[in-house]
Formats: sequence, structure tokens, C-alpha cells
Amino acid sequence: MLDAGVPLLRSLKTIAPGLDRRMRKAFLALADGVSQGNPLAETMSQNRKAFRPVEIMLVEAAETSGNLADIMGLLAKWNEISQRMVKKMLSGLLLPFLILLLAGFVAPVPTFVMGGWDVNAYLLAALKINLIFWIPAIVVALIIRFAPQTGLLRRILDHIALRIPVFGRAMFNLALSRYCWVFHMLCKAGAPVANSVDMAVAAAGNSVVGDLFRPAAEAVRAGRPICDGLSPKLPRELIELWKVGEDTGQIDDITKRVATNYGEAAEFWFNEFARWFPRFVYALVCIWMAIQIFKNFAQITSSMTTF
Repeated sequence: MLDAGVPLLRSLKTIAPGLDRRMRKAFLALADGVSQGNPLAETMSQNRKAFRPVEIMLVEAAETSGNLADIMGLLAKWNEISQRMVKKMLSGLLLPFLILLLAGFVAPVPTFVMGGWDVNAYLLAALKINLIFWIPAIVVALIIRFAPQTGLLRRILDHIALRIPVFGRAMFNLALSRYCWVFHMLCKAGAPVANSVDMAVAAAGNSVVGDLFRPAAEAVRAGRPICDGLSPKLPRELIELWKVGEDTGQIDDITKRVATNYGEAAEFWFNEFARWFPRFVYALVCIWMAIQIFKNFAQITSSMTTF
């Protein structure tokens, strides 16, 4: 609507009725703030539950440069990519967790069938087995939800995530894509290069990968090219493409292409994770069930021999 020349206030009021309850309330608050003459980013910053810091930061830079319509389009694509990645990751986790939950209730059955059925004891045993899997999952979810992104717990979790086979490669490529995409949007919004380099670190989504870009901001402030501050632990092709972008003055276009490439790589590895992780869980459950069967068989054999 902004691209078509529709005023911002009218655009907000037109969009609001079609949104869900929480976002409708947020957009009506934006419309109210804009009608009072407040900048859009300032009104967004008053509702941080609905709008992320990177979105507020980009809108603020876009309002300053007068490039709001283009940035809204880029933000729309950014959110679309992010949601697609989250769905792919969850699709690879949901079924295995359900299988583990079911296995927790099935595993104690042979023992109680052979040793006498006690419903309370059975439920307690099933609960203990499920807690082995669910307590770590709940702890991870709480860390992601409440721990500061640069805090120790989140940093430890980010280190662990990058070392998980297949999933770690997906997360690494996703963090590279997120950084380059946000840097591209900030450049398009007219933000200073030093600020763009620095602010994009928080948008990487992984503090370990973000640290690989962090020295680049110091390089820019010292009057050196961005690529001089990029960590050698980053992929060689990323560093070379970044250098080409700086040499040709097309860094914003280059970073968009890099973000797209790493986004596609992340999507590929998330698909592989969604394909192989359930099979890995099935194998573990089968091994576990086989062990339980052999243990019970050994107990029966021992009892018969004693008899």
C-alpha cells in the first residue's frame, strides 16, 4: 500500500481489521500513535511483544532516509523466510518427540505384565522415562525464551546447537543468512555502515556466529574495510564475496545474494534434519525396546531355571 502511494495512517487502519486479535490491537496502537504525529518506530518500540528490536531498528532507519516502503517489503520477505525455517525445524522435532512420549508409556509394559500389574507403579515408571526426555526440552525452551541472547546460558546452548550433526550445519547457514539479510536491509534503509555491521550481529540468532562478525564494526570505525574484520572462521567464499562487494561499491546487493544462498543452504539442511532425525529416534527406541525384551526374557529364563 505504501508502494502505491497510500498514506501510512490509512494503510495501518486498512490492515488492522484482517489481523488476529493480538496483532490487530498492536496495529491499531500504531495507527493511534501515527495520528498523533509520532514516528512509526517510536510507537512500535512501545509494544516490544509484537515487534522485534530488528524491525524497530529498520523502520527507524527507513523513516530517517524516507525509504519506508522498500524496507516494509524487505521485512515482509524476512519474516516469511524466518517463519518457513521455524516450521521446517519444528517439523523435524515434533514427530520424534511424540514417538518418545509414546515409547515412554510402552517401555514399562513388559515389566509390569510379567511382574504383576500395578497401575500407579506403571504410571510412575512411564513418567520417570518421559521426564528423561522432556526436562531437557523444557530447559532448552526456557533458555531460548527468557535468557539474554548474549548471556552465558544462551551462548552455551548456541555452542551445543552448532555441534549437532546436520542440525548444526542448518543453524550455521541460517545465522549467516540472517546476518547478511539484516545488513542488506539496513544498507537499503540508509543506516551508517558501522552501525549496520554492529546491529546485524544481534539479528544473527546465534551468538557464536555473531561473534565472528563482531570485529568488523571495529575495523570500520578504524577506517578499514569490513572484510578486514571478518573472522577467518567464516566461509572463505563469504569473505571473498564481501571483499568484492566493497571493492565494487555493491555491498548491499552482494549481501542480499549471499543471504539468499545461505538461506537456501539452511533450508536444505533443515530438510535433511527433518528427514533423518525421526529415523534416528526410531532406531534408538527400537534398540531400547529390544534391550527391555531381552532383559525380561533373561529374567524369565532365570526364574524357570531356578524352579
